[in-house]
Amino acid sequence: MLNSAQLTILRQDLLEDAAISYKEVLDELLDHYASLTERGIDEGYSFEEASRKAWISLGSGQGISHIQERYKKLLLKQMQVQHWAIVRRYFGWPTLVTTLLIGVLTYFIAKAVPPGALPLAFVVLVLVPYLLFIPSELRLFWRERIRKQQTLTSLRREVVYRQARYGNYLYLIVIQLPALAASLFLDGTRWYPNRPYLFEWHAGLSAALAFVAILYTLTYIELYKMQSTQGFANV
Repeated sequence: MLNSAQLTILRQDLLEDAAISYKEVLDELLDHYASLTERGIDEGYSFEEASRKAWISLGSGQGISHIQERYKKLLLKQMQVQHWAIVRRYFGWPTLVTTLLIGVLTYFIAKAVPPGALPLAFVVLVLVPYLLFIPSELRLFWRERIRKQQTLTSLRREVVYRQARYGNYLYLIVIQLPALAASLFLDGTRWYPNRPYLFEWHAGLSAALAFVAILYTLTYIELYKMQSTQGFANV
């Protein structure tokens, strides 16, 4: 077994020479790096020789960096698959009943609320996922800026954060693109940037758009909870 000082040396190799920047990747590679080094020591090599052979076996600096990128792409793909699986579950039995009730309730609310309320609710809903990260951002700020601790980014947290970009796409499609299209056909006295044109056509369309935002927010919160239980810790 390697002692703590030797493990620290291997850890620094990964951080400095391979530019490993994610906690999960560092943990996996350090475990593999240490195992290869221990095997070399068992074969009669010194720690320095065994670690050098292990480093080459891992692919040296550039090769190890590529491992990190492949791991990141794989995790992102897995997260997307998991998110869509959650969305599909909302349309499966018996959850479909709840989904339909939410849709009907959204329609009646769309007919009852003032015209400007639903677009505002839509924008708030698609931005809610970003609010989930505020507590962890504050903790990270405290550790890095106040306590001056060296930290590594949680890859799992970063990938979950990237999934929130779908809220940006919804805002772009529902709010900005219709406003851009209107600017091409309306004169300046009747056109306003970021005006929620789609919400002004029909209560049914407004309800459908709000329902999409609600569904996106609910599924994202569920994804966030599932992943956060596995840990977003930064070290």
